[in-house]
Amino acid sequence: MVNVGIIGLGRSGWELQGAPRSKMADYRVVAVCDQSQTRLEPIAKELGARTYGDAQELIADAEVDLVVVAVPGKLHCPLTVAALEAGKHVVVEKPMADTLAEAEEMLAAAESSRSTLTVFHNRRWDRDYQLLKTLVCRGELGELLTIDSRVMTYGPEWTTYGVPEFNPTWRIQAAYGGGFMADWGPHLIEQCLDLTGEWPVSVTCQLRSHLWATEVEDYFNIRLVLPSGLLITLEGSNNARLPLPRWFVVGREGTLVADGAWGRWTEMRIRRSMGDVTVDLVPQDVGPSSGARDYDVGDELSDAFYRDLGEALSTGRPPAITARRGREVMAILEAARRSSETGQTVKPQCPKDSYRGCDETRA
Repeated sequence: MVNVGIIGLGRSGWELQGAPRSKMADYRVVAVCDQSQTRLEPIAKELGARTYGDAQELIADAEVDLVVVAVPGKLHCPLTVAALEAGKHVVVEKPMADTLAEAEEMLAAAESSRSTLTVFHNRRWDRDYQLLKTLVCRGELGELLTIDSRVMTYGPEWTTYGVPEFNPTWRIQAAYGGGFMADWGPHLIEQCLDLTGEWPVSVTCQLRSHLWATEVEDYFNIRLVLPSGLLITLEGSNNARLPLPRWFVVGREGTLVADGAWGRWTEMRIRRSMGDVTVDLVPQDVGPSSGARDYDVGDELSDAFYRDLGEALSTGRPPAITARRGREVMAILEAARRSSETGQTVKPQCPKDSYRGCDETRA
């Protein structure tokens, strides 16, 4: 049994992590912390958990084994480091930190404490991504030439996703680490690192504030060049009334496309040649897709993330999403921001771990 303490009871802390954990046999939420008493008290009563108004007091709670840091990104580093230094395991929301330097500090604290630190990249378990990965690993497309990975939406719900007891519009405020790239960029980058196993040679990025934000971006376009020659485009927009496909992947043997509409990301088709005949292949249906407006995939992804983490904690193996992977995502995000600010192509700082195209040791 893993005893959990949650810092931050917003959309992620409560809806994606707290409530689902209360239904899993291997986890028990024993402590919760939030600055809003009107949110804190009823949730604590429902869980039978102790309440804290001060995050440091929750971290000091001797019964807590695992601390969930589910607050805006600007606060991730100090709370995560404090929890690790107190001997706790930590789940921190994505993006891992506000800067790469903070991610380095968090990684060092995890290695020093020998506690497990993982980042809530729950979309590693998206059904569309898992289906794509299976098809690529089976060689259905042959050698990959280009990958386009996009999330394109339209509407004010993104700007008001925060809970009313805190700050519904924090996602479009720089002070809280908001922005569409901070929201979706980590997921798209992590998926591509997992899929390719290559470290980018270069990163080129453009960020724009068009319709919904002035302090942060509501659109991003990132181009990654990999050492194999594979070109990856990662694009996110909250301005698209009509979306481009969620996935458009070109290989030497075939091309894959997944519809861009919410709820239809797993409706994939592959066009390839068989002999002298060009055919369309439709992968077997895998059920409701992530992202459907009439289907809440949040619990499903959270359960998969926490099942993996529970097994990791019980066996001593690393979780699927390691702290190093979180740091690698931050390195690419920081390179992307630097590229957008300077108008230049940037080489992201290489990780220590072995990637194709990144043999040198980072500074």
